[in-house]
Amino acid sequence: MRILFVKRLYQPIGGSESLTYHLATGLVSRGHDVRVACMWPPQQDRSYRVDRFHPSEFDGYRVFRDKGVEVVQVRPRGGILGAAADWTALLDLMRMDVLEPYARDRDVIHNVCRESIESAIEVAQRVGAASVLTPIPHPGQFHGGDTPADIRNYSAADAICALTDWERRWYAREGLDITRVVTTGLGSTSYPTAPGAGAEFRRRHRIPPEAPLVLFIGRKERYKGYIQLLDATELVWREFPEARFVFIGVQGWYSTFVDDFARYRDERILDLGSASSDSKRAALEACDVFAMPSIHESFGIVFLEAWSFEKPVIAGDIPTSHEIVTHGVDGLCVQQRGDRVAAAILTLLRDPALRTRMGKAGRLKAQRYSWESTLDRTEATYRIAVEHKRGEALERATA
Repeated sequence: MRILFVKRLYQPIGGSESLTYHLATGLVSRGHDVRVACMWPPQQDRSYRVDRFHPSEFDGYRVFRDKGVEVVQVRPRGGILGAAADWTALLDLMRMDVLEPYARDRDVIHNVCRESIESAIEVAQRVGAASVLTPIPHPGQFHGGDTPADIRNYSAADAICALTDWERRWYAREGLDITRVVTTGLGSTSYPTAPGAGAEFRRRHRIPPEAPLVLFIGRKERYKGYIQLLDATELVWREFPEARFVFIGVQGWYSTFVDDFARYRDERILDLGSASSDSKRAALEACDVFAMPSIHESFGIVFLEAWSFEKPVIAGDIPTSHEIVTHGVDGLCVQQRGDRVAAAILTLLRDPALRTRMGKAGRLKAQRYSWESTLDRTEATYRIAVEHKRGEALERATA
């Protein structure tokens, strides 16, 4: 099939970004013709250097190939202000004059994470392609994808990819045709580090070999629980004064304006900001506990990555996390409160044998989540979408 992904950012790290990257490159490996239309980032991302692909630049957009995927990076409408507005994902500023020519020869237009979703649906209708959505909703959260306008967009699609069965049931409760919603899931993206990478990570950041290390990886948004993890530090230090807390992830909308780390000026807290894939894997190898007690999560692929290094995880006490994390078996699901997060950390730090059991159980579970099965289900979703589009066209022709 000829597929066009529409996404704000396209790169191999991040949540929905990593999902799109693995789908696109995986589909190419299966013989599909894949193209991606995304935003031209206002700044060079050190974790995904586009200059090494020698892009061809045009009027307001550039084109390059990465692992067989044709990537079209478009400057949003409105210049610098438009780029800032587009970054919030609250406005759709995709340039239709660039998007439509790259959509005309496509069979499927696949939008991920509701970014430029109106443009994706409109261009699919213009060119007669099937539209597929991976909305990744966070019901109850601001801009969480659960408004009446969002539901209308989902209903306009020919098929929808859900990441969990809970999400699929949520679409059914919202009145969508469940026969066109497929639980595609995610695959584990982590692979082994170089020998000694974990020890080197500790040396580089001056973390003693014997010091307990609690790791957070994620965008620094309030809902992710990094603030409650900061609040937990004092309680943990009462029993484990040498414990280190490492935070990896880009700034979110909230943390761009509010620096919660300013309240915790302590050498035992390390805010590393963005990091390469290798650095993240080294941190996962080095840590004793991975903690991301989020209250809004579509899947939580980072839990799979932590499990691939046999680390126990701490997740939020929410339905989607319970679908992935089995409380007491491969991790702990807790309320997003500083004292509850601290209690979970202490439970794990006090009991090395428990950490080992949970980590090994998590590794076994992570092995069940493969990109190959995700690609199988994604291809099935495309077939459903194309068939539905043909059926609609036939109805119009015979009306």
